[in-house]
Amino acid sequence: MPLSDAARRLLLRQPEPPAASPAPAPVLPAADGHAKGRTETFADRARREAERYRLATDSEYWLCLCFRQPGDPAAFAAALGLTPDRRRVKGPDLEAATAKVQADQSHAARRRRMLAARATRGTDITAQLTARPLDDPLAPVPVTSDIQADSEAELAALLAALTASPDPAPVHVLDSPHWLAAYWPSRAAKDAWLTSTGLDALGDKYLDGNSAASILRVEL
Repeated sequence: MPLSDAARRLLLRQPEPPAASPAPAPVLPAADGHAKGRTETFADRARREAERYRLATDSEYWLCLCFRQPGDPAAFAAALGLTPDRRRVKGPDLEAATAKVQADQSHAARRRRMLAARATRGTDITAQLTARPLDDPLAPVPVTSDIQADSEAELAALLAALTASPDPAPVHVLDSPHWLAAYWPSRAAKDAWLTSTGLDALGDKYLDGNSAASILRVEL
């Protein structure tokens, strides 16, 4: 009678082979179309990627303070104890510096200035709409039937306009070459600072720096 494999191993004193691991259970689609056991659905990932794209392409996380005199940006930064990187400062640093200045002021005084600033919103918008824009650099360029010559003339006119010296005393302050930019991690952080200081009355992108300094009680 032939011996079984188990009997043969027993006689030869061989150890039992390890038991085979059970095969993993297949991942079955759930009733809602998503796989069971997944911690993140496709819709969740799509929403997260959409938010990352919005943050990466958002251009509304910065603002520009435009001043009337050449020394005003440096005076504004110095009064707040800020050291700009060329013409840029970090928004959180600006926020901390202005909070320190405003902490020494009464809440009632800050509220009166904020209300006064918001009352001038219409005046500021009217001034912006009625301000004379810069001349169109392409207006004096003649149009001929020679496309190559016309293109070269237009490029030369644009280059001359871009490299021209800025007007040191423009009629409209938002066209001023004397500016200081501040940037935040997000648009929401920038808007929160504008609202808390009352500077939202001046705008949310390009602001009259001298008016902003007056609202914040920053001496230039």
